[in-house]
Amino acid sequence: MYPEDKKNIEYVEKKKHGDVLLPFVIYGTMMPTLFSSFPLHCHEEIEMVLNDCGKCRYTVSGEEIDLEFGDILVIMPWVLHSFRLTDENDYFLAATYLISLEMIANHNFDVCSSKYCLPILARKCNDYCVIRHNSEHYDEFKPIALQLFDTFFDHEKFFELKLKSLINSLMFKLLSYGYIEIKSETPESNDVRVARCVVDYIAEHYMENITLSGLAELVNLSETGLSRLFRNVTGMSCIDYVIEYRMTKAMGLLRMTDKPIIEIAYETGFNNISYFNRTFKKHCHQTPSDFRKYK
Repeated sequence: MYPEDKKNIEYVEKKKHGDVLLPFVIYGTMMPTLFSSFPLHCHEEIEMVLNDCGKCRYTVSGEEIDLEFGDILVIMPWVLHSFRLTDENDYFLAATYLISLEMIANHNFDVCSSKYCLPILARKCNDYCVIRHNSEHYDEFKPIALQLFDTFFDHEKFFELKLKSLINSLMFKLLSYGYIEIKSETPESNDVRVARCVVDYIAEHYMENITLSGLAELVNLSETGLSRLFRNVTGMSCIDYVIEYRMTKAMGLLRMTDKPIIEIAYETGFNNISYFNRTFKKHCHQTPSDFRKYK
C-alpha cells in the first residue's frame, strides 16, 4: 500500500523491513559510528525510536524535534522524516523499531482495521508524537519498548504472540492517552508536497549536476522561495540535502561493493575526487578508505 500521491514515490524507502510473516524489526542506530545523518525518507511502518544514549535532532514533516536521553519518538506511516547530529562532538545510540500495522490488522477487515489501522495508513492522524522521559505516562511506555526489544531478540517459544500483544498494548496506550489522534483530513501541507517533489527529483538525478535554480524551476518557485520552503520542511538547504543524499549513497557503495573510490565518487554525483574526499571526511570524520576498512 502506497500513499495517495502515488506519482511521488521515489522518497519511499526501498528496503524491506521484517518479512511477510513477521513484519516487525528493530535496528540499532549509532551515530557517528555508522553515519552522522540520514536523509529524508518515509515507509509504510510506524517508526518508534527509543533514545538509549546521547542526543539527536529529527525533522518530521518540517518540524524539528530534539531527542534527549530516554525520550521516545513515534512517527506515523508515510511521514517524511530525517535525522542528524547537530554537532560533530555529539553522539547518539538508539533502538529503532519498525512496526507494520499488519501485526495488528485483520486481513478479513475487522473493527480495529477499519477504525484505527486504515486511517493511520491513510495519514488521517497526527504525523508524530514524543513521549518525554519526564512525562506523565512515560513509565507505561518505556517497559513496553524494553519488552519488545527483549522478546524480539530472545526468540523464545511463542514469542510472536507476545510481540503482537505488546504492539496492541502500545497502540492502545498511544490512542487512549491522545498521543495518536485520528483525524478526518490528511495533515500534509502544500509545502510538504513541494518538498516531496524536490526529494523525488534528487533521488532520481543525484548522479547528475543539480542546481538550486534548476530545482526552483522544477517547482515553479524563486530560488529564495524554494530555499525557505525546503529548509522549513527538512531543516536543511536544498544543496546540503543533495550532498547528504549523495554521501549516503557513497557510504552504501563503499560498504557493499569493491568499486574503486574514484568510480564511486563519479557514480554518486561528485565530479572531482578531491572534493569528494574532503566532503566525505567532513561528513563522516574519516576518509573513504578508512570508512571502507570497517565494512
